[in-house]
Amino acid sequence: MKFSDPARALALRLLCDFEATGAPLDQFLEGLEERLPIARDRRFARHLVLGVTRWQAQLDWILGRFTRRPLESCSPAARQILRLGAYQLLHLDKVPSRAAVHTAVELAKRHATRGVPKLVNAVLRRVAATAACPPLPERGEDLAGHLSVCHSHPRWLVERWLVRWGAAPAEALLQADNQQPPLYVRLNPLRNASPPETARPAGFLPGFFALEDSESFFQSASFREGHCQVQDINAGLPAALLQPQPGERVLDACSAPGGKATQLAVQMQDQGLVVAADLSARRLGRLRENQQRLGLRSLRLLVEDARSGQSGPFDRVLVDAPCSATGTLARHPDVRWRKHPEQLPALSAAQYAMLCRAFARLRPGGVLVYSTCSLETEENDGVVERFLGATPAARLEPAAPFFPDQPWAGAYVQTLPGREPGDGCFAARIRRGIQ
Repeated sequence: MKFSDPARALALRLLCDFEATGAPLDQFLEGLEERLPIARDRRFARHLVLGVTRWQAQLDWILGRFTRRPLESCSPAARQILRLGAYQLLHLDKVPSRAAVHTAVELAKRHATRGVPKLVNAVLRRVAATAACPPLPERGEDLAGHLSVCHSHPRWLVERWLVRWGAAPAEALLQADNQQPPLYVRLNPLRNASPPETARPAGFLPGFFALEDSESFFQSASFREGHCQVQDINAGLPAALLQPQPGERVLDACSAPGGKATQLAVQMQDQGLVVAADLSARRLGRLRENQQRLGLRSLRLLVEDARSGQSGPFDRVLVDAPCSATGTLARHPDVRWRKHPEQLPALSAAQYAMLCRAFARLRPGGVLVYSTCSLETEENDGVVERFLGATPAARLEPAAPFFPDQPWAGAYVQTLPGREPGDGCFAARIRRGIQ
């Protein structure tokens, strides 16, 4: 009987492509409908790709206990086949151990070199035998190393978060990063819309809902007719802090893919002007699609670099700066492997330049909100405090009065996965003086 396993075979290909290129994982998960026509196969392939990526450090540690040579010395196909098998053995209760080992061996026969099937069979049988109590680093000997492996995060991030947040909040954060979040959507009141039937209210802001079944939502009339826009519950906080008013001129300086730009237009009742600017014309294309679907007329799309834009002045400006995105690891597990501490200085420098340029385009008396989805101080309060120290006309307006009695709102907004639901979000409100 011919072996056929299209979901695992495609998952293997996508994981190999991701490892080879280092491109965002979302790019490889697009277009699954064309490659896997059966919905069950699509869901399984997506689950495998995200799961193996999320748990990569833990999988590699455990596999390393049972291989005679370092996992890094194996071919990419062999390495990913071993990870796929180990992930199913350790994290998927509905896949029998025999099936996980057998399918991995079959993948090796078809997609790896000679000798790999025997290696896969031997190693995964050992993993299966210890799956109930896998070998992991001792907590007492090296807390950062233990947490890094057990919760599958880069050690550099774990060490930073232990210093920043303390042991208990840091571990709660790591645990939250490994939970698959629901799909969050924002209702479009301009369509007189009602939430989808399966939706439940979520987050601090009104009009946000959580959905468990994301696949059916994108096929629904609620999505097609512009009743809802996908947006994390905390990604809505910067626009809420900005408080744009109908009839104003507003700039979203780093707009794509546009969730915040559409939120700004809705908050303004689609009256006035929202300039949605971004350096990427391709990514602005997604915003144009959402603009049309939501029926928004106040948006004007503009391709420009946020560090050198010239138009203005604007009543309000949002700078949702490109960042390390370490607050989004639950939704984007690949980010933990694609970002490195050496990148932070360059990111911080670019963010500071964007903030300076955006402030220059703000009218006297106007308001700017600087935000990121990072948890790192170099990209957040470090950028803002440097800017405030160098800019006498800039005055910080604390976030707490805008979100009363919320523990994540003080001088700034700072949400933390594991403490609050949703992504990590930083936001600072700055007013330009009249003099």
